[in-house]
Amino acid sequence: MASVADTRTHPTPVAVKLEAEDSDYGSDLDEATVDTLFTQSDSQPTDPLPRSTIEAPTIIDDHGASKPLLRLARIRDDLSAVINELNSTCETLRPKGPKLQVSIEVEYDEGNRTAFSPSRKAEEDRSRRQRELSAPLESPDANKLSPMQRFRTQPKKPLSVTDLISPAWCEQQYWYSLTKYGRIRRTPAMKQGSSVHKVLEEQVHTEVPIEVATKEDRFALRIWNIIQGLRTLRRTGMTREMEVWGLVEGEVVNGIIDEITVTCPDEEAEARLLEEAEDTKTGIVQGRKSKPLPADQRTLTDFLTSSQTASVLEQQNGGLGGWLGTIHEKPRTLYVVDTKTRQSKSLPAPGSQTRPTQYQLMIYHRLFSTLAANGVPAERIFQRYDVQSDAMFSDTFIAQMSSLDIALDNDVADDEWSANDTQQDSVTELLSHNNLTSLWSLMITEFTRAVPSPGSISPLLTAEYRFAASGSLIGRRSFAFDTAQLDTYVQDEIKWWRGQRATKGVEVEEAFKCKICEFSEGCEWRKTKVEEGLQKVRLRMEKRRISEI
Repeated sequence: MASVADTRTHPTPVAVKLEAEDSDYGSDLDEATVDTLFTQSDSQPTDPLPRSTIEAPTIIDDHGASKPLLRLARIRDDLSAVINELNSTCETLRPKGPKLQVSIEVEYDEGNRTAFSPSRKAEEDRSRRQRELSAPLESPDANKLSPMQRFRTQPKKPLSVTDLISPAWCEQQYWYSLTKYGRIRRTPAMKQGSSVHKVLEEQVHTEVPIEVATKEDRFALRIWNIIQGLRTLRRTGMTREMEVWGLVEGEVVNGIIDEITVTCPDEEAEARLLEEAEDTKTGIVQGRKSKPLPADQRTLTDFLTSSQTASVLEQQNGGLGGWLGTIHEKPRTLYVVDTKTRQSKSLPAPGSQTRPTQYQLMIYHRLFSTLAANGVPAERIFQRYDVQSDAMFSDTFIAQMSSLDIALDNDVADDEWSANDTQQDSVTELLSHNNLTSLWSLMITEFTRAVPSPGSISPLLTAEYRFAASGSLIGRRSFAFDTAQLDTYVQDEIKWWRGQRATKGVEVEEAFKCKICEFSEGCEWRKTKVEEGLQKVRLRMEKRRISEI
């Protein structure tokens, strides 16, 4: 198993190409090969990817926490006392007076007793799951409503990053998941992945239950978690589970970033990217002239040479003194990292197995950068979540939050980031930001402190892979943010969500994915493409036979 040191000694590939090659389904394949590619057999000798090596990326739903929880930084010495104080406050807020004890006897007939028995419930659950699995798959054309209208229109949840990147594995599979379950069904692998994420988050934050009385309270709690996350980032240099919102092609999208850190996750990859960017700037990449960048886009060289990350090369050339000088003269750089769990102790093969994760990281980078630059219209977000921006929070919510003394997390230790910070009184801060509009403004202020400029966010994106059974690090893959590539992908995917194009399945080169797909047996796309491939083979054979006559 690779350790952190191992991954830096043996760097992983950088800037992996995301585009799948065009396919005409069988142009160079014979009939037997096409049939083999789309079968479910595990023992085909011609199959280059055995089933045991195929593993879909673990994609955890990121629509936001369902339970109202406040995340406090673990750096607080008096965290236990604070939580005890919250419990005392909650007890104070509960109605006073003698408890009414009533003894009620209910007589059930035999049918009711059977209906409420545990064995009956377990049997009904099993029957329901069997019905779901045996139900016929729905064709995308069976319903005239678009995926957006059916699954992501009020009062349903808005689009999430998961909704945008899951189709990158197989759009047809995601369609079947939505129509059959309404979401991606949680698998044992996903549950293991959630457990690993929970352990990592608890290294940085402690969750405290909060009672909410209104929708505005619940949404305010999500904003407060962002504020606390930004303050934790400024104080400790890392935060986890950072929720973000934004607009993608005019649609409200939310997501939860696994990790934002000031520590470069892959210094060697960053150094290589710097060298490649320098070649690009001079117009020479493997003997070919590179395309000029848009006027509003910075080169990777411009970013790296104007930030702390240039210290990687400076340390090699100028020694430690130059490196320390760079840190004190430049603002810290932030890195976006995503954690993926795997059932095997190996890194995924570059290409189709890493493509969804790469798009996921790029969307996170864009959402975080835009939100930090105050480029997200708050009213659009409030409107989509159906909350009143000027409604006052409930007294219960204010009282609980006040007891937590959350403003103490704004008293960051003295350093180059926070020399002008002063401790604020929690109650004063809460009362002066007692509706969503003013609280959103406070969040933007915290973003300004944590992210001094858009250039503070590194274009180096890193996926960190961990073994699901133990959480131990397997290794990392890093790549550079690519604006054009991301735009092409999200524009095409939004067209599908809006029903402006048909659902697509995998290309023939990625037919190995069908082996681990629960919908493969009844998949119309798969059946159609197998038939198309075989038909092309037959036509070529017929042309060859005629030419030989």
